[in-house]
This record gives sequence, C-alpha cells and structure tokens, in this order.
Amino acid sequence: MTHEREHDDVRRGWFTEILNSALHDLAHAEQVITSYAAQEPDGFIAWGMAEGEATQAHQALRQAPSLHTIAPTDYTAVNATADALFELARKISQSLVRAAELASDPDDKMACLQAALHAGRLREALR
Repeated sequence: MTHEREHDDVRRGWFTEILNSALHDLAHAEQVITSYAAQEPDGFIAWGMAEGEATQAHQALRQAPSLHTIAPTDYTAVNATADALFELARKISQSLVRAAELASDPDDKMACLQAALHAGRLREALR
C-alpha cells in the first residue's frame, strides 16, 4: 500500500510540474507573439492566427483544476525567433499530451488535451 501511495505522489508531482511548465511556456509564447504583432506594420495579420492559438491554449490549460499557480505576466526580454516559438509549441504540445496521460481528474485531462490541440494549431500557424 505504501508503494502505491509513493507512486501516486510521484505521478502527481510529475503531472503538476508538467502543467506548471506548460502554463509558463504558453504565457511566454503568447506575450512574445503579441509583441511581434505590435512591432510590425502588418503584424496582426502575420501573427494573428498564432496569437489566437497561443491565447486559447493558455486559457484552456488554465481550466485544469489541479493547476495552482498563476502564470507570470512580465516577459520583458522578447528575443525568441519564429523557429524557437515553433519548437516551444512542439514541446508544449508533447508535454500536455503526456500530462493528459498522467491526469487522474477528467477535467485536468480535458484541459490538457484542449490546450495541446491549440498548441498544435499554434505550431501550424508558425510554419
């Protein structure tokens, strides 16, 4: 019985770590994309789809009941490239699918999968 409890604690810790990391990464991607859109003359046309998907992924993940942190809101260093954002979206999507596999709460699972869907769409928008 103790071994099962330890396994559940490790699983829960891993799940929470993945969620927090994905939430942080999505907040960062959203702010970087918004900054890019504001800096270019047609930025909102060029970056609008990506910005929308980043925002939707972030909002979807925030619905996970197990998430107990508030995303950082200040990213003053906006130095990511589109390629870096593409890789970040790939990493986020994979992490969220893994988190969904680890989730025991159906609402957590749904929030992770919805956020992963939008992260995948973000990746496509960045191509």
